[in-house]
Amino acid sequence: MRRLAVVVALAAAGLAWPGSADARSGPCLIPGSTLRCALWTAKVVYIADGDTFYADLRGDGSRRIYTVRITGINAMEQTVYSAHAWQRRGYCHSLEATSRLEGLISRGGGIVRLAALDASSASHRRWRRAVAVKIKGRWRDVGRLLVSEGHALWLPNGEEWAWNAPYSLLAERAAAAHRGLWNTTYCGTGPSDAVPLRLTVNDDQPEWVRIRNLDPVRSVNLGGWTLGDSTPSRYTLPDWATVTPGETLTIRIGKGSDTWTELFWARKNVFDNLGPAAKGVGDGAYLFDPQGDLRAWMTYPCRLACTDPYAGVLQLSADAQGRESVTVRNAGAATVDLDGYRLTSPPYVYAFGIGTTLGPGEELAVDTQGDPDEDSRLEKHWGRATPILNDGRDVVRLTNLRGVPIACVAIGSGAC
Repeated sequence: MRRLAVVVALAAAGLAWPGSADARSGPCLIPGSTLRCALWTAKVVYIADGDTFYADLRGDGSRRIYTVRITGINAMEQTVYSAHAWQRRGYCHSLEATSRLEGLISRGGGIVRLAALDASSASHRRWRRAVAVKIKGRWRDVGRLLVSEGHALWLPNGEEWAWNAPYSLLAERAAAAHRGLWNTTYCGTGPSDAVPLRLTVNDDQPEWVRIRNLDPVRSVNLGGWTLGDSTPSRYTLPDWATVTPGETLTIRIGKGSDTWTELFWARKNVFDNLGPAAKGVGDGAYLFDPQGDLRAWMTYPCRLACTDPYAGVLQLSADAQGRESVTVRNAGAATVDLDGYRLTSPPYVYAFGIGTTLGPGEELAVDTQGDPDEDSRLEKHWGRATPILNDGRDVVRLTNLRGVPIACVAIGSGAC
Protein backbone atom coordinates (compact mmCIF):
# COMPACT_ATOMS: atom_id res chain seq x y z
CA MET A 1 0.00 0.00 0.00
CA ARG A 2 2.88 2.35 0.78
CA ARG A 3 4.37 1.80 -2.69
CA LEU A 4 0.95 2.38 -4.26
CA ALA A 5 0.58 5.65 -2.35
CA VAL A 6 3.98 6.81 -3.56
CA VAL A 7 3.14 6.05 -7.20
CA VAL A 8 -0.24 7.80 -6.94
CA ALA A 9 1.39 10.85 -5.38
CA LEU A 10 4.04 10.97 -8.06
CA ALA A 11 1.45 10.61 -10.81
CA ALA A 12 -0.63 13.43 -9.37
CA ALA A 13 2.43 15.65 -9.15
CA GLY A 14 3.29 14.79 -12.73
CA LEU A 15 0.20 16.59 -14.00
CA ALA A 16 1.94 19.91 -13.36
CA TRP A 17 3.11 21.50 -16.63
CA PRO A 18 6.07 23.86 -17.07
CA GLY A 19 6.08 26.47 -19.77
CA SER A 20 8.24 26.19 -22.86
CA ALA A 21 10.31 29.04 -21.42
CA ASP A 22 11.83 26.50 -19.01
CA ALA A 23 13.47 24.69 -21.93
CA ARG A 24 16.72 25.46 -23.70
CA SER A 25 17.44 24.63 -27.34
CA GLY A 26 19.89 22.10 -28.72
CA PRO A 27 20.46 19.20 -31.12
CA CYS A 28 17.88 16.41 -30.98
CA LEU A 29 20.63 13.74 -30.97
CA ILE A 30 19.19 11.92 -33.99
CA PRO A 31 21.94 10.45 -36.20
CA GLY A 32 22.11 12.24 -39.55
CA SER A 33 19.65 14.96 -38.49
CA THR A 34 20.24 18.66 -37.88
CA LEU A 35 16.90 19.15 -36.15
CA ARG A 36 16.90 21.15 -32.94
CA CYS A 37 14.77 20.32 -29.92
CA ALA A 38 13.55 21.88 -26.72
CA LEU A 39 15.78 20.43 -23.97
CA TRP A 40 15.54 19.89 -20.23
CA THR A 41 17.72 18.19 -17.63
CA ALA A 42 16.11 16.17 -14.87
CA LYS A 43 16.87 13.87 -11.95
CA VAL A 44 14.99 10.57 -12.05
CA VAL A 45 13.29 9.77 -8.74
CA TYR A 46 11.30 6.64 -9.62
CA ILE A 47 11.22 4.21 -12.56
CA ALA A 48 7.71 2.85 -13.15
CA ASP A 49 8.37 0.47 -16.03
CA GLY A 50 10.32 0.10 -19.26
CA ASP A 51 8.99 3.27 -20.89
CA THR A 52 7.82 5.55 -18.03
CA PHE A 53 9.54 7.23 -15.09
CA TYR A 54 9.15 10.19 -12.73
CA ALA A 55 11.65 13.02 -12.57
CA ASP A 56 12.49 16.30 -10.84
CA LEU A 57 13.15 18.99 -13.42
CA ARG A 58 16.42 20.86 -12.93
CA GLY A 59 16.30 24.63 -12.85
CA ASP A 60 12.54 25.11 -12.56
CA GLY A 61 12.77 26.44 -9.00
CA SER A 62 10.43 23.81 -7.58
CA ARG A 63 10.31 20.25 -6.29
CA ARG A 64 7.49 19.23 -8.58
CA ILE A 65 7.73 15.72 -10.01
CA TYR A 66 6.90 15.15 -13.67
CA THR A 67 5.76 11.92 -15.34
CA VAL A 68 7.85 11.18 -18.44
CA ARG A 69 6.75 8.80 -21.22
CA ILE A 70 9.67 7.93 -23.50
CA THR A 71 9.02 8.98 -27.08
CA GLY A 72 8.68 6.36 -29.78
CA ILE A 73 8.65 3.12 -27.78
CA ASN A 74 6.22 0.80 -25.99
CA ALA A 75 7.50 -1.75 -23.46
CA MET A 76 5.36 -4.64 -22.27
CA GLU A 77 3.06 -3.86 -19.36
CA GLN A 78 3.89 -4.36 -15.70
CA THR A 79 1.21 -5.36 -13.18
CA VAL A 80 3.09 -4.76 -9.91
CA TYR A 81 5.35 -1.70 -9.57
CA SER A 82 8.16 -1.33 -7.11
CA ALA A 83 11.54 0.31 -6.60
CA HIS A 84 12.78 -3.19 -5.77
CA ALA A 85 13.28 -5.48 -8.77
CA TRP A 86 12.37 -8.65 -6.86
CA GLN A 87 8.91 -7.26 -6.04
CA ARG A 88 7.94 -6.34 -9.60
CA ARG A 89 5.53 -8.42 -11.65
CA GLY A 90 4.37 -8.13 -15.26
CA TYR A 91 3.95 -9.66 -18.66
CA CYS A 92 6.83 -11.46 -20.31
CA HIS A 93 9.58 -8.99 -21.35
CA SER A 94 8.24 -6.20 -19.09
CA LEU A 95 10.64 -6.76 -16.21
CA GLU A 96 13.63 -7.06 -18.54
CA ALA A 97 12.73 -3.69 -20.10
CA THR A 98 12.37 -2.03 -16.69
CA SER A 99 15.66 -3.49 -15.51
CA ARG A 100 17.48 -2.29 -18.64
CA LEU A 101 16.04 1.22 -18.31
CA GLU A 102 16.98 1.27 -14.64
CA GLY A 103 20.51 0.18 -15.47
CA LEU A 104 20.98 2.84 -18.13
CA ILE A 105 19.71 5.63 -15.89
CA SER A 106 21.87 4.40 -13.05
CA ARG A 107 24.96 4.48 -15.28
CA GLY A 108 24.12 8.10 -16.02
CA GLY A 109 24.00 8.95 -12.34
CA GLY A 110 20.22 9.33 -12.43
CA ILE A 111 20.47 12.44 -14.61
CA VAL A 112 18.61 12.45 -17.94
CA ARG A 113 18.41 14.78 -20.90
CA LEU A 114 14.83 15.26 -22.12
CA ALA A 115 14.10 16.40 -25.67
CA ALA A 116 11.01 17.26 -27.72
CA LEU A 117 10.20 18.93 -31.00
CA ASP A 118 7.12 20.38 -29.32
CA ALA A 119 7.59 21.52 -25.71
CA SER A 120 3.92 20.77 -24.95
CA SER A 121 3.97 17.22 -26.39
CA ALA A 122 2.14 14.78 -24.11
CA SER A 123 0.79 11.24 -23.92
CA HIS A 124 -2.20 10.92 -21.59
CA ARG A 125 -1.03 14.02 -19.69
CA ARG A 126 2.47 12.64 -19.31
CA TRP A 127 5.46 14.38 -20.84
CA ARG A 128 6.35 12.72 -24.14
CA ARG A 129 10.11 13.06 -24.40
CA ALA A 130 13.14 11.52 -26.04
CA VAL A 131 15.46 10.54 -23.22
CA ALA A 132 19.24 10.37 -23.12
CA VAL A 133 21.75 9.47 -20.40
CA LYS A 134 25.42 10.43 -20.32
CA ILE A 135 27.63 7.35 -20.24
CA LYS A 136 31.42 7.74 -20.42
CA GLY A 137 31.04 11.37 -21.41
CA ARG A 138 28.60 10.74 -24.30
CA TRP A 139 24.82 11.17 -24.40
CA ARG A 140 23.12 7.89 -25.31
CA ASP A 141 19.52 7.76 -26.60
CA VAL A 142 17.64 5.47 -24.21
CA GLY A 143 14.71 4.77 -26.56
CA ARG A 144 17.12 3.88 -29.35
CA LEU A 145 18.91 1.36 -27.11
CA LEU A 146 15.70 -0.24 -25.82
CA VAL A 147 14.27 -0.71 -29.33
CA SER A 148 17.51 -1.95 -30.88
CA GLU A 149 17.96 -4.52 -28.09
CA GLY A 150 14.40 -5.82 -28.49
CA HIS A 151 13.12 -4.54 -25.13
CA ALA A 152 10.33 -2.43 -26.67
CA LEU A 153 8.15 -2.08 -29.74
CA TRP A 154 8.38 0.90 -32.05
CA LEU A 155 5.55 3.35 -31.22
CA PRO A 156 5.28 6.13 -33.83
CA ASN A 157 3.44 9.40 -33.33
CA GLY A 158 2.74 12.49 -35.36
CA GLU A 159 4.01 15.03 -32.82
CA GLU A 160 7.49 13.77 -32.04
CA TRP A 161 7.89 12.42 -35.58
CA ALA A 162 11.67 12.80 -35.87
CA TRP A 163 12.21 9.49 -34.05
CA ASN A 164 9.69 7.49 -36.13
CA ALA A 165 11.86 6.40 -39.05
CA PRO A 166 15.08 5.66 -37.13
CA TYR A 167 13.27 3.71 -34.40
CA SER A 168 11.26 1.65 -36.92
CA LEU A 169 14.47 0.71 -38.73
CA LEU A 170 16.04 -0.34 -35.42
CA ALA A 171 12.96 -2.44 -34.62
CA GLU A 172 13.22 -4.24 -37.98
CA ARG A 173 16.89 -4.96 -37.35
CA ALA A 174 16.07 -6.33 -33.89
CA ALA A 175 13.34 -8.51 -35.42
CA ALA A 176 15.70 -9.83 -38.09
CA ALA A 177 18.18 -10.78 -35.33
CA HIS A 178 15.42 -12.29 -33.10
CA ARG A 179 16.43 -10.14 -30.13
CA GLY A 180 14.29 -9.90 -27.00
CA LEU A 181 10.64 -9.49 -27.96
CA TRP A 182 11.38 -10.87 -31.41
CA ASN A 183 12.54 -14.24 -30.05
CA THR A 184 9.38 -16.32 -30.58
CA THR A 185 10.28 -18.79 -27.81
CA TYR A 186 11.82 -16.39 -25.27
CA CYS A 187 9.00 -16.87 -22.75
CA GLY A 188 9.31 -20.66 -22.84
CA THR A 189 7.67 -23.55 -24.64
CA GLY A 190 4.27 -22.38 -25.82
CA PRO A 191 1.26 -23.64 -27.74
CA SER A 192 1.95 -24.85 -31.30
CA ASP A 193 5.49 -23.49 -31.23
CA ALA A 194 6.41 -25.36 -34.40
CA VAL A 195 3.46 -24.06 -36.47
CA PRO A 196 4.54 -21.19 -38.76
CA LEU A 197 2.07 -18.29 -38.94
CA ARG A 198 1.84 -15.38 -41.34
CA LEU A 199 0.22 -12.10 -40.28
CA THR A 200 -0.88 -9.27 -42.56
CA VAL A 201 -2.68 -6.05 -41.72
CA ASN A 202 -4.62 -3.58 -43.85
CA ASP A 203 -4.44 -0.14 -42.23
CA ASP A 204 -7.03 1.49 -44.52
CA GLN A 205 -10.78 1.20 -44.11
CA PRO A 206 -12.06 -1.37 -43.65
CA GLU A 207 -9.19 -2.34 -41.34
CA TRP A 208 -8.44 -6.01 -40.85
CA VAL A 209 -5.74 -8.45 -39.77
CA ARG A 210 -5.28 -11.88 -41.36
CA ILE A 211 -3.58 -14.80 -39.63
CA ARG A 212 -2.64 -17.62 -41.99
CA ASN A 213 -1.55 -21.07 -40.83
CA LEU A 214 1.33 -22.05 -43.11
CA ASP A 215 1.61 -25.59 -41.75
CA PRO A 216 0.39 -28.23 -44.23
CA VAL A 217 -0.91 -30.68 -41.62
CA ARG A 218 -1.30 -29.10 -38.17
CA SER A 219 -4.08 -26.82 -36.92
CA VAL A 220 -3.39 -24.10 -34.35
CA ASN A 221 -5.80 -23.05 -31.60
CA LEU A 222 -5.57 -19.30 -30.96
CA GLY A 223 -7.78 -19.21 -27.88
CA GLY A 224 -6.39 -16.72 -25.36
CA TRP A 225 -3.88 -15.26 -27.82
CA THR A 226 -3.84 -11.46 -28.04
CA LEU A 227 -3.61 -9.15 -31.05
CA GLY A 228 -2.61 -5.52 -30.89
CA ASP A 229 -0.92 -2.62 -32.60
CA SER A 230 2.06 -0.66 -31.30
CA THR A 231 0.03 0.70 -28.37
CA PRO A 232 -0.91 -1.36 -25.26
CA SER A 233 -4.44 -1.94 -26.66
CA ARG A 234 -5.11 -5.67 -27.15
CA TYR A 235 -7.87 -7.94 -28.49
CA THR A 236 -8.12 -11.42 -26.94
CA LEU A 237 -9.16 -14.17 -29.33
CA PRO A 238 -11.98 -16.47 -28.14
CA ASP A 239 -11.20 -19.96 -26.83
CA TRP A 240 -12.61 -21.68 -29.91
CA ALA A 241 -10.63 -19.67 -32.49
CA THR A 242 -8.76 -22.23 -34.60
CA VAL A 243 -6.94 -22.00 -37.93
CA THR A 244 -6.71 -25.23 -39.86
CA PRO A 245 -3.74 -26.09 -42.13
CA GLY A 246 -3.32 -23.62 -44.97
CA GLU A 247 -6.35 -21.56 -43.95
CA THR A 248 -6.78 -17.95 -42.80
CA LEU A 249 -8.55 -16.26 -39.89
CA THR A 250 -9.55 -12.62 -40.43
CA ILE A 251 -10.00 -10.20 -37.52
CA ARG A 252 -12.04 -7.22 -38.63
CA ILE A 253 -11.76 -4.05 -36.59
CA GLY A 254 -15.44 -3.06 -36.79
CA LYS A 255 -18.56 -4.68 -35.39
CA GLY A 256 -20.12 -7.91 -36.57
CA SER A 257 -20.97 -11.48 -35.68
CA ASP A 258 -18.05 -13.85 -35.12
CA THR A 259 -17.72 -16.93 -37.31
CA TRP A 260 -15.08 -19.65 -37.66
CA THR A 261 -13.24 -17.59 -40.29
CA GLU A 262 -14.00 -14.01 -39.19
CA LEU A 263 -13.76 -12.29 -35.80
CA PHE A 264 -14.66 -8.70 -34.93
CA TRP A 265 -12.69 -6.43 -32.61
CA ALA A 266 -15.64 -3.98 -32.27
CA ARG A 267 -13.43 -0.91 -32.53
CA LYS A 268 -13.82 1.98 -34.96
CA ASN A 269 -10.15 1.95 -35.92
CA VAL A 270 -6.91 0.66 -34.46
CA PHE A 271 -4.05 0.95 -36.94
CA ASP A 272 -2.46 4.23 -37.95
CA ASN A 273 -2.33 4.90 -41.67
CA LEU A 274 0.89 5.29 -43.55
CA GLY A 275 1.63 9.00 -43.27
CA PRO A 276 3.90 11.37 -45.24
CA ALA A 277 7.31 9.81 -45.77
CA ALA A 278 8.96 12.85 -44.19
CA LYS A 279 7.32 12.09 -40.85
CA GLY A 280 7.81 8.32 -40.95
CA VAL A 281 4.39 7.51 -39.52
CA GLY A 282 3.20 3.90 -39.67
CA ASP A 283 2.25 1.12 -37.28
CA GLY A 284 2.39 -2.62 -36.74
CA ALA A 285 0.21 -5.61 -35.89
CA TYR A 286 1.47 -8.07 -33.27
CA LEU A 287 0.16 -11.50 -32.27
CA PHE A 288 1.15 -12.80 -28.81
CA ASP A 289 0.52 -16.29 -27.48
CA PRO A 290 -0.88 -16.72 -23.94
CA GLN A 291 2.54 -16.84 -22.29
CA GLY A 292 3.67 -13.60 -23.94
CA ASP A 293 5.76 -14.76 -26.89
CA LEU A 294 5.41 -12.61 -30.01
CA ARG A 295 4.54 -15.24 -32.60
CA ALA A 296 3.71 -13.25 -35.73
CA TRP A 297 3.84 -9.62 -36.75
CA MET A 298 3.88 -7.11 -39.58
CA THR A 299 5.15 -3.53 -39.39
CA TYR A 300 4.81 -0.79 -41.97
CA PRO A 301 6.27 1.01 -43.79
CA CYS A 302 9.09 -1.35 -44.70
CA ARG A 303 12.55 0.05 -43.92
CA LEU A 304 14.84 -2.99 -44.10
CA ALA A 305 15.35 -5.33 -47.08
CA CYS A 306 12.38 -3.75 -48.86
CA THR A 307 12.04 -5.96 -51.90
CA ASP A 308 9.19 -8.07 -53.20
CA PRO A 309 9.27 -11.17 -55.43
CA TYR A 310 6.45 -9.81 -57.61
CA ALA A 311 8.24 -6.58 -58.56
CA GLY A 312 8.80 -6.81 -62.32
CA VAL A 313 6.45 -9.80 -62.54
CA LEU A 314 3.15 -7.95 -62.16
CA GLN A 315 2.25 -5.24 -64.67
CA LEU A 316 -0.37 -2.53 -64.31
CA SER A 317 -2.58 -0.68 -66.79
CA ALA A 318 -5.58 1.58 -66.30
CA ASP A 319 -8.57 2.89 -68.23
CA ALA A 320 -9.75 6.19 -66.76
CA GLN A 321 -12.47 6.88 -69.32
CA GLY A 322 -15.90 5.34 -69.61
CA ARG A 323 -16.10 2.28 -67.38
CA GLU A 324 -13.06 2.88 -65.19
CA SER A 325 -10.84 -0.09 -64.44
CA VAL A 326 -7.33 -1.08 -63.40
CA THR A 327 -5.82 -4.25 -64.84
CA VAL A 328 -3.13 -6.39 -63.21
CA ARG A 329 -1.24 -8.79 -65.48
CA ASN A 330 0.99 -11.66 -64.42
CA ALA A 331 3.98 -11.55 -66.79
CA GLY A 332 5.81 -14.29 -64.91
CA ALA A 333 6.04 -18.05 -65.32
CA ALA A 334 4.38 -19.00 -62.00
CA THR A 335 1.01 -18.36 -60.35
CA VAL A 336 0.92 -15.35 -58.01
CA ASP A 337 -1.25 -14.84 -54.93
CA LEU A 338 -2.46 -11.24 -54.50
CA ASP A 339 -3.51 -11.66 -50.88
CA GLY A 340 -1.34 -9.09 -49.06
CA TYR A 341 -1.31 -6.61 -51.95
CA ARG A 342 -3.36 -3.52 -52.79
CA LEU A 343 -4.02 -0.81 -55.34
CA THR A 344 -3.83 2.85 -54.36
CA SER A 345 -5.05 5.93 -56.13
CA PRO A 346 -4.96 8.46 -53.27
CA PRO A 347 -7.10 8.77 -51.30
CA TYR A 348 -8.64 5.48 -52.50
CA VAL A 349 -7.30 2.04 -51.58
CA TYR A 350 -8.32 -1.42 -52.77
CA ALA A 351 -6.94 -4.50 -50.96
CA PHE A 352 -7.13 -7.84 -52.75
CA GLY A 353 -9.09 -10.58 -51.02
CA ILE A 354 -8.15 -14.07 -49.92
CA GLY A 355 -7.78 -16.52 -52.81
CA THR A 356 -7.10 -13.87 -55.48
CA THR A 357 -4.61 -15.62 -57.74
CA LEU A 358 -3.29 -15.05 -61.26
CA GLY A 359 -1.81 -17.76 -63.43
CA PRO A 360 1.01 -17.05 -65.91
CA GLY A 361 -0.17 -14.58 -68.55
CA GLU A 362 -3.55 -14.01 -66.86
CA GLU A 363 -5.08 -10.57 -66.34
CA LEU A 364 -7.38 -9.40 -63.56
CA ALA A 365 -9.58 -6.33 -64.00
CA VAL A 366 -10.65 -4.22 -61.02
CA ASP A 367 -13.62 -2.00 -61.94
CA THR A 368 -13.61 1.11 -59.76
CA GLN A 369 -17.41 1.01 -59.51
CA GLY A 370 -19.79 -1.90 -59.08
CA ASP A 371 -20.76 -4.31 -56.34
CA PRO A 372 -17.97 -6.50 -54.81
CA ASP A 373 -20.64 -9.19 -54.27
CA GLU A 374 -20.55 -9.66 -58.06
CA ASP A 375 -16.81 -10.41 -58.14
CA SER A 376 -15.58 -13.29 -60.25
CA ARG A 377 -12.12 -14.83 -60.32
CA LEU A 378 -10.70 -12.40 -62.90
CA GLU A 379 -13.01 -9.44 -62.42
CA LYS A 380 -13.22 -7.54 -59.13
CA HIS A 381 -15.05 -4.39 -58.06
CA TRP A 382 -13.52 -1.55 -56.03
CA GLY A 383 -17.00 -0.69 -54.82
CA ARG A 384 -16.87 3.11 -55.27
CA ALA A 385 -20.15 4.87 -55.96
CA THR A 386 -18.65 7.34 -58.45
CA PRO A 387 -15.58 7.44 -60.74
CA ILE A 388 -12.29 7.96 -58.88
CA LEU A 389 -9.63 8.23 -61.60
CA ASN A 390 -8.68 11.61 -63.02
CA ASP A 391 -8.09 11.08 -66.73
CA GLY A 392 -6.14 14.36 -66.89
CA ARG A 393 -3.62 13.57 -64.18
CA ASP A 394 -3.50 10.56 -61.86
CA VAL A 395 -1.36 7.64 -60.71
CA VAL A 396 -2.34 4.11 -59.66
CA ARG A 397 0.17 2.02 -57.72
CA LEU A 398 0.33 -1.64 -56.81
CA THR A 399 2.14 -2.25 -53.50
CA ASN A 400 2.27 -4.86 -50.83
CA LEU A 401 0.69 -4.03 -47.46
CA ARG A 402 4.03 -2.79 -46.12
CA GLY A 403 4.16 -0.16 -48.85
CA VAL A 404 6.83 -1.79 -51.03
CA PRO A 405 6.19 -0.72 -54.66
CA ILE A 406 5.40 -3.45 -57.19
CA ALA A 407 4.09 -1.64 -60.25
CA CYS A 408 2.73 1.76 -61.25
CA VAL A 409 0.73 3.29 -64.08
CA ALA A 410 0.45 7.00 -64.83
CA ILE A 411 -2.71 8.53 -66.26
CA GLY A 412 -2.65 11.68 -68.38
CA SER A 413 0.11 14.00 -67.16
CA GLY A 414 0.62 11.99 -63.97
CA ALA A 415 4.04 10.53 -63.21
CA CYS A 416 5.05 7.37 -61.37
